[in-house]
Amino acid sequence: MQRAWLIAGIGLALAWVIVPTVFTSLGLDVTLRFTSGEAYGVMLFTLGVTVIILVRVSYRRPRLRRTWALAAAGLVGVWVFLPFFVSQTQNHPLALVFIVANHPVGVLWFLGAFLITLLLLTYVTAQAGRVAEANRRRLNILTLVQDQLIEGVALFDQQQKLMWANAAGRRYLLQSSAPRTEVTRLLQRSVESRRSTAQSLTLSETERINVQVAPTPDGAYSVIARPLQNESDAATLFYERFMRRIVHDMRNPLAAVIAHAGNLRALEDGQSSATDWRATAYTIETEAQRLTRLVDSLLFDARLSYVPPALQKLDLLDLIEEVYFQHDERAIREGKTLEIDSSLKSAPLEGDQDLLARALSNLVDNSLKYSRSGAQIRVSLEKADDQYVIRVVDTGDGIPPDLLPDKIFEALVRGRPHDSGSGLGLSIVKKIVELHHGSISAESMIGKGTIITLWLPT
Repeated sequence: MQRAWLIAGIGLALAWVIVPTVFTSLGLDVTLRFTSGEAYGVMLFTLGVTVIILVRVSYRRPRLRRTWALAAAGLVGVWVFLPFFVSQTQNHPLALVFIVANHPVGVLWFLGAFLITLLLLTYVTAQAGRVAEANRRRLNILTLVQDQLIEGVALFDQQQKLMWANAAGRRYLLQSSAPRTEVTRLLQRSVESRRSTAQSLTLSETERINVQVAPTPDGAYSVIARPLQNESDAATLFYERFMRRIVHDMRNPLAAVIAHAGNLRALEDGQSSATDWRATAYTIETEAQRLTRLVDSLLFDARLSYVPPALQKLDLLDLIEEVYFQHDERAIREGKTLEIDSSLKSAPLEGDQDLLARALSNLVDNSLKYSRSGAQIRVSLEKADDQYVIRVVDTGDGIPPDLLPDKIFEALVRGRPHDSGSGLGLSIVKKIVELHHGSISAESMIGKGTIITLWLPT
């Protein structure tokens, strides 16, 4: 802003002091003559309105065309229509003000100086508007830091006196309106070494923070306190949720197995029919298989976290056909249609065949599981630029919209609250795809079907 005022001062001095002084020394003279006192008033009013319009437009820099159109109309009104209206009552109806000069250069100087003055006024006002806008942004940022930032921020002077702190900073760093003892020690270390210092502090049994102190260029010291408990809380919450879900999922089939095993032991020879024996054995077998699937999913999910994929050259078409033959008989048995759609002759890829087969098998299994008789499941493969695109499309029940587009791929998330699945199937698929540097997405409509799309780089 100081630069703007300097430029304006130099420009005005040049236009209205230096140049007129030179003209006077050369014998040039310029005079303004008003036809009446009313003309003088009109000129002052016109100049005042012009200054107001230029200041408002250049200060606020409006983006709407209507605002610019109104400003232009205002200038035309005060410089054309108002003088024309007033001049009808004057002796010189075509002019209210005369510029009298003994040389044409004088007239050109006056007009040029007048335009330069208006331009400088516009320039200074625009700079002031930019400064005001920057101050408003800084105020908004300061308000955000003050009221909404979860990290604590504070400024201390060289005497370790608090200059400013946001709400979180006061909670984390202060105790009885004074810096905590640990914070004071960190400040002292930073003052003595003129370097940044950091330390983790325990505020309570359930809350810990990381405090960093750093000197600023103006001699003050910034202190930032970041809560460490947030990540721990998230991990703890996930672990507790995971354990509750696993315990619940294992307890139900175990309870069924134990109950039916007790029934078998309680049955006496000659008091049970073959139907009772078959029903009990079927229940035990079903629940044992359910437990097996759950344990298998847990182990497989753990493997993905610690065992790298065994990369080998494979053909995606062959892999899709392998998955097809794993599920085609089940599809026929359930009255559903399973088909492969691809125009490719081959689809060479370097990947882990077992993992990719598991991912595709999970998707096809889900499509069969969550669809009614007569549903259609199609696995398509195409190549787009430098990646393969695999789509598993079904006309099944669909995925609830609140689980789309990403939540359905989180661990322990189920499409139905009382589903007997582990909640790990799609999470495992996503991990496998990401291990192959690919991506996955889901589109679905309740009652219409689902499209799961996999992108795998070639």
